[in-house]
Amino acid sequence: LMNRNGMADVWEYRFIEHVRAHNVEHVYKVARVKLADGTFTNTMEHPLKNLGGIFSPELLARLLCLKYDFSMPENRQIRLLAREGIHISNTTLNSYIHNGISRLREFMEAVFKKFVQQAKYLMVDETTELVGVETPEGKAYRRKYLWAFFAKHVKLVYYHYNNGSRASDVAKTFLDHFMGSISTDGYTVYRMYDGEGSKVLHIGCWTHCRRLWVDALPSDRTAMDIIDSIGDLFRNEDLFRTMKLSSEKIKEKRLKLTGPVLERIHHKVVMMMQDAKIMANELIRKAANYTINQWKSLRNILKDGSAEISNNLCEQRMKPVKLLLKNCMNIGSEAAAENSAFIFSLIESCKLNDIDPQDYLKHLLECILHGKDCDKKALLPCFYKPEC
Repeated sequence: LMNRNGMADVWEYRFIEHVRAHNVEHVYKVARVKLADGTFTNTMEHPLKNLGGIFSPELLARLLCLKYDFSMPENRQIRLLAREGIHISNTTLNSYIHNGISRLREFMEAVFKKFVQQAKYLMVDETTELVGVETPEGKAYRRKYLWAFFAKHVKLVYYHYNNGSRASDVAKTFLDHFMGSISTDGYTVYRMYDGEGSKVLHIGCWTHCRRLWVDALPSDRTAMDIIDSIGDLFRNEDLFRTMKLSSEKIKEKRLKLTGPVLERIHHKVVMMMQDAKIMANELIRKAANYTINQWKSLRNILKDGSAEISNNLCEQRMKPVKLLLKNCMNIGSEAAAENSAFIFSLIESCKLNDIDPQDYLKHLLECILHGKDCDKKALLPCFYKPEC
């Protein structure tokens, strides 16, 4: 058959074939020399010494992504590798993986962390994880905390494990030289930035506030009025996003359109709190108290047009962490928790910048292996180009 352009009418069939992965093992025989003290030494170092194991950059990058991107525990990786002809113990695999991450941390972490700390806007959240710690009675697993500092506008997220602490000192130390805005939930630690003269503008999360009113709704329909008004805040944000406004224009629009909505919400909540009958409802009381106690930070959305009115984007950054923990159950040590935090930082930042994490990690590992003199800032996921 011919089509209207006089060309043969062609139909295309597609099929996908799986070519099973295979690995190549290289064996180097090197001479050994006997020293004067009777010990022996090799005349050549292991070619992968800089990576702390026997895996090539490509294979190590693959294993890191299987675990930290696809949430595959190491015991499953052991079975997968065995089917591909690599027989290795769980302990050895774990050692090589964490040796590799340690090399990545030495190579990139300081630059990565500093760049995030220099951002003008950060979204901050914390989550729990079960971590193995040494005690006088032996190893025990304790609930520890992991922090996420998400620099939304440069698409970098830095996961921070500081002895598993959730104390105010963790945020205070990390943000010591920070001058900008932070979005957070209602955790009391962040209230230290609400005082006069703070160099950090603390912006509250309207999604967290809304959840409390939604929780109260089944027991008291009065909550619906507040929920509808909070909905107006988010409808305004959708409008600003559709209009593709600059941060300054968003600030202007918020003052004009969002400001009156905020005053309406505040007035309604204050009136509720004066009604003893309404406040007898525990859930309504909880939602009202949260709204008033957090009001300064919730209202700060009027002061920075670059900030989000919800911290949900930062909460979402915790999902890969929780999924791996669900599959692995725990993290073996605090050193492993620190390593996991940084490899998550690299992989999740790659995904935010539409970069293949495996190719990116392979490139970094090759730089480490060959001792390349690289511009490390250019290797950050937000700037990364394969030729760097």
